[in-house]
Amino acid sequence: MTWYARSWQHMQQVHQQAQADGKFAHAIATAIDESYPFSERSGWAYKAWLDARREFFRKHDLPLRRARKPGADLLTELQP
Repeated sequence: MTWYARSWQHMQQVHQQAQADGKFAHAIATAIDESYPFSERSGWAYKAWLDARREFFRKHDLPLRRARKPGADLLTELQP
C-alpha cells in the first residue's frame, strides 16, 4: 500500500468517526490534521499525506488552511 493510500484510508476513518460524533466541517478538518499517523512530518510519507489531504478535503468539502501572509520586511521596516 502506498503512503498516499494509507493516508487516504486514515483520513476516511477519522472523517467517519468525527461525523458519527456529530462534528461539523471545521472540527472534522482539525481532527484529521491532529491525527497525523506517521512519526515525522518530513519525507515522502508527509508529502503523500499533504497530497491526499488536499484532495480528500476538496472531495469532502472540508476547509483548507490558507497560506499565511509573510511578515513585514526588515529592510522596509527600518526606513523612515
